[in-house]
Amino acid sequence: MPADIDFDKRYQSGDTPWEINRPDQSLIDFIDDSQLPPCRVLDIGCGTGSNLIWLAGQGFTGTGYDLSPLAIDTAHQKAAKAGSQCTFINRDFLLEDIEADSFDFAFDRGCFHHMRTPRLRLRFAEQVAHALVAKGTWLSLIGNNDETREGPGPPKLSAGEICAAVEPFFRIISLTAHHFDFAHEGTPAMNWICRMQKRR
Repeated sequence: MPADIDFDKRYQSGDTPWEINRPDQSLIDFIDDSQLPPCRVLDIGCGTGSNLIWLAGQGFTGTGYDLSPLAIDTAHQKAAKAGSQCTFINRDFLLEDIEADSFDFAFDRGCFHHMRTPRLRLRFAEQVAHALVAKGTWLSLIGNNDETREGPGPPKLSAGEICAAVEPFFRIISLTAHHFDFAHEGTPAMNWICRMQKRR
C-alpha cells in the first residue's frame, strides 16, 4: 500500500473525512439492487468497520483489512457492541498471502484509488481476483478524474486508468459517475462506482 500516507496518524488526529460512521449508501443500494445473497465478503481498507458490520447484519460473513491499528481496534469495539462476528485484520492487503477463492464478494471504498502507479493498480486488481471465486463480484468506489471542485479530496482516476488495471482480471459490469457518501460539511467528492465480475 502507499507509503506516503500514514493512515494511523490520520486516525489519531481525527483527520478522516472518509469515515462516515455508517454503511455507505452506494453499498446499500448495490446489495438491494443486485439481490446478492449472503456470502463471504472481503472489505479492503475497512477503516473502523461500519460497512462490514452492516453486511454482517444482513447475513454476510466478513473479513476486513486495514493498515491502521487504531482503525482496526475501533472496528473490533464497534463489532463487539453490535454483536457482530466480523474478522478485522491489521495488515497490508497487497502483501497478505490470501488463500485463493476465499471470498465471493469484495468491496473497497476508496482504497484502490490510492494505488498511484499502473503497476500497483494491476497488482491490486490481481490480488482481489486471486481472493475471489470464479465470477465473484468486486464493487469499488473510486475517486473520479472528472472532478471539478477545488480543495482537498481523494486521489482521482480516469475511466481509462481503471479499465487498464482491472480488465485483465475482471469484466466491468458498470462504471458510473456519482459522488462519495459524505457526512461532513461541503460538497462531496465525485467518484466512480465500478461493479466488476471476475473473469475466471
